[in-house]
Amino acid sequence: MLHSLPALLNDLERKLVEGRDPLPLINSIRWAEVIDWPRTREDAARLKERLARLTFLINGLHAPVRATLMRMSPEATYVAKGGANLPQVVSFRSGQSV
Repeated sequence: MLHSLPALLNDLERKLVEGRDPLPLINSIRWAEVIDWPRTREDAARLKERLARLTFLINGLHAPVRATLMRMSPEATYVAKGGANLPQVVSFRSGQSV
């Protein structure tokens, strides 16, 4: 299935703004089949600006999560690449059904 790069970015932005999980979309992309890449320098500059806005949006959505994790463990400090040590109360068993 061919994916248009502008359409993919529209879908990604819409999912982020709606608060939906973007991973199913990202995992479904076959990068070799993505079409509509920029053809001119101006198109590439517009794409770069759009990607910068998406990065800003993602970082903005990530900030509250980081702040919450820091609040749960007051003695923790930020580590390399902006990560934080996870407190003991966070569980990674989200895939299990009850």
